[in-house]
Amino acid sequence: MSGSNKNWKDSNWYVSIHNFWTEYRKHKIGLLGLFLMSIFFGMAIFAPVLATHNPTPQFKVAPNYLAPSWLSVFDPNGVVTNDYITDPNFRETPIMGVNGSSGEFSYYHQSVIEGVSNESYVNLTWTHTAGTPLNYYGDDPEDVYPDYGDFAYFDQIVNWPWNNRPSDVNMSFSYATELTGDFANESIGGNLMFRVYVWIIDSSGHWTRLYESREATYTNQPQDKRVSLNYLNIKEIFDGMISLNGTPQSDPTDDLIVRVGLAPMYKFQNYLGGHPWQTFNGTVEFKFTQMKMVAYGQYFGLLGTTNWGADAWSQLIYGSRISIMIGILATSLSTAVGVIVGMVAGYFGGKVDEVLMRVVDFLLVIPGLPLMMVLAAFLGASIQNIIIVIAILGWTGTSRLIRSQVLAEKNKAYVESARAIGASDTYIMFRHILPNVTPILFANITLGVVGAILSEAGLSFLGLTNPEDPSWGRMLADARTGGAFTTGAWWVVLFPGLMITLLSLSFTFVGHTLDQVLNPRLRER
Repeated sequence: MSGSNKNWKDSNWYVSIHNFWTEYRKHKIGLLGLFLMSIFFGMAIFAPVLATHNPTPQFKVAPNYLAPSWLSVFDPNGVVTNDYITDPNFRETPIMGVNGSSGEFSYYHQSVIEGVSNESYVNLTWTHTAGTPLNYYGDDPEDVYPDYGDFAYFDQIVNWPWNNRPSDVNMSFSYATELTGDFANESIGGNLMFRVYVWIIDSSGHWTRLYESREATYTNQPQDKRVSLNYLNIKEIFDGMISLNGTPQSDPTDDLIVRVGLAPMYKFQNYLGGHPWQTFNGTVEFKFTQMKMVAYGQYFGLLGTTNWGADAWSQLIYGSRISIMIGILATSLSTAVGVIVGMVAGYFGGKVDEVLMRVVDFLLVIPGLPLMMVLAAFLGASIQNIIIVIAILGWTGTSRLIRSQVLAEKNKAYVESARAIGASDTYIMFRHILPNVTPILFANITLGVVGAILSEAGLSFLGLTNPEDPSWGRMLADARTGGAFTTGAWWVVLFPGLMITLLSLSFTFVGHTLDQVLNPRLRER
């Protein structure tokens, strides 16, 4: 075993890598570049895990230009935008109960072992037996529960930790309906004798009704329902958490109760379509799969929101994918073209060299950014086209560099020996000359990535890339057009610019170190 380890460590590739790393780690700036590069590659690889929302620039999750939530430490009374229901998917058993004599409540928590799904939900089930009367409280304002004597319900507790009320509140819940017995009859069930109600009860015990299922929603597929609280609702609910009758609220828990109830339609008549109510048998079941209450304040997420109200953090994370992918692919394509052109021009010389170098000179004379703008507008705003556009103008420097190295190598003895034994020109160029010019090529590639990253950011800033692609240049463009500079939304300007700078610096540091390690002339110094 020890002999095999020794042979493995004596192999050429291991010795080469070991010697390279021994030399590379002597350069602190190169290690810093690798550290920064590893962070950005980690961001790109684990973007789906790190991102908290949809990264599409137009995907609104909150009001525009909310500050990052960590800035709320300087504003104790500021409200951080969040979903304040801690168990939106019903992983835990909610508080539940039945008021009256006709309702039955059931709760289910189902887990599928096969891993296909892991579903938790709450069932509100009303069972009615023929001859059982319904109990209504009526309009008496002293009733314990508003309007209804019979209803099944469950409660979700919401803790409100702020001393201010939110600027806006949106609630959403998903539920499906299943009817059995007489209630499954369309002429009966379709009249919605039973409805879902949503109330919020503040810490002072005040009830505010927010939702009543007035439309026909008897379907066994979960339907998403959304409720947007108006100003009066918000004031009525949250002022009770802050003060009570003009004095500071003394409730130490600051808990709201979101109560979801299933009840018969208020003031339901004793007869429906000629059928006596007391003769109906069956069940009405509402299956709730999710419930959220998002309260909007002045702060949101790790990096706030953009001019579209999108999550800036998620865009920043996914922007690393765009920059790294375009930088590496565009540089790889331009390097391949540059190497081939430089090898052919330097090896064959004469008219071939003259024609190819005049093409290179022509492309070098033309201003790069205006030409990229024209090409991007002509080809279309897609990632593939942006890679092609950057590669079209990125190979010229590589070709001149390779040509100069090939001119110095092609008259050396090892090339003459290869010609003497009958080796073909292609074999000589790519088997003998190319390995000898590769060391200087590595440094050029890393520096070329920097140019590609900056070019993509510039094209995105000018609006020549797909507006649905989350990129750092697009974030800066949206900040400019959305008035971030005048509104003081510095986070949508600082962090994308900082990411572009740090990623470019990481490749620059690595490229500079590679040049020092692999370039024989610099290493001798």
